[in-house]
Amino acid sequence: MEKKHYLMDVVLMRLVLITVLILYHAMCIHTGAWKPPIEGFQQIVVYDWIGMLPINFFLEAMVLISGSLLGYKLLLKPESLTFNICVVKKAKRLLLPCFLFSILYYIMFLDTNISLFCIVLHIVNGCGHLWFLPMIFWCFVITYLIAKFIPSRSELQSLLLVIFALMAIYNPLSSLPAGLGSVGNFLFYFYAGYLLKLGHLKLPIANSRNIIIATSTFFVMFLVYMIIRQEIHPTDIISKAAKMLSMNIAHMMMCITAIFTIYTTANKPCVIRYLTDRPQLITISGYCYGVYIYQQFILKLLYYRTPMLMLVNKWLLPWIAFVIALVVSLLLCHLTLRTRWGRYLIG
Repeated sequence: MEKKHYLMDVVLMRLVLITVLILYHAMCIHTGAWKPPIEGFQQIVVYDWIGMLPINFFLEAMVLISGSLLGYKLLLKPESLTFNICVVKKAKRLLLPCFLFSILYYIMFLDTNISLFCIVLHIVNGCGHLWFLPMIFWCFVITYLIAKFIPSRSELQSLLLVIFALMAIYNPLSSLPAGLGSVGNFLFYFYAGYLLKLGHLKLPIANSRNIIIATSTFFVMFLVYMIIRQEIHPTDIISKAAKMLSMNIAHMMMCITAIFTIYTTANKPCVIRYLTDRPQLITISGYCYGVYIYQQFILKLLYYRTPMLMLVNKWLLPWIAFVIALVVSLLLCHLTLRTRWGRYLIG
């Protein structure tokens, strides 16, 4: 029963997070994260706000899922704490697809006239959205080393969690290549998920009062974050550092409150029963890794390689692109997983 309970919460979180991921990327032409698709393109302010909403929690929540999966696996099978399972297999699972799809991404969307060294560096770092894969690989490696060589005493785990939280606010590793530069931003959430599933970290009671407080805090912090982002324009180094620090603290508070709300909702018995009775949703949740890889390719093609912008009303454009990317990504995953090499890459 515990295994089914755990799998069901992961199912819901994956379904929610992969949906908001595609929504965020569909709005990237309005948030400034992607370059304007055509000269003179007018960004829509409300879509900037809609696009910035999911980016302030969904990646961290996805990382927490990965950490909790590792913790749950080691809880069930402590003998799985081996270099082969925790490092070698994760390298095959994460780095191989990263490098193969990064080569394709680079050929399709990036400048091929630069030096070979720079091209290789881009690919190793993960092109486009694929940067996430080497980053999560290093989270597995670091957590494996901690579990293997550092005593699992509660005070040490708490100290590490505090250190990783401080790194999430100010990342001292940001200049490192091959995914290591992003580890500092996300290791806190990975390790928290790991401890959570081992039972070494407890969340507040998931009653209505706490969920309302968490949700309200998220939206207040989001408002603060957006005001700082749009209205404060520092000119000196100290003011710029203060702005960055303030935004990072607000971002962490949004991540923690959103994850609490999603995770506790996913663990409600009624939600678990609902998902248990709908195996098709469990199947779709298994596509999420492939959807993550495919969706940005589709959106980039729609925005930069088709006349879609000329044919669709600008207010409808991101919503239509969102639906197309979601449906086509699911279809591509279904077809890919029917092949042996596809199951090896994204299965």
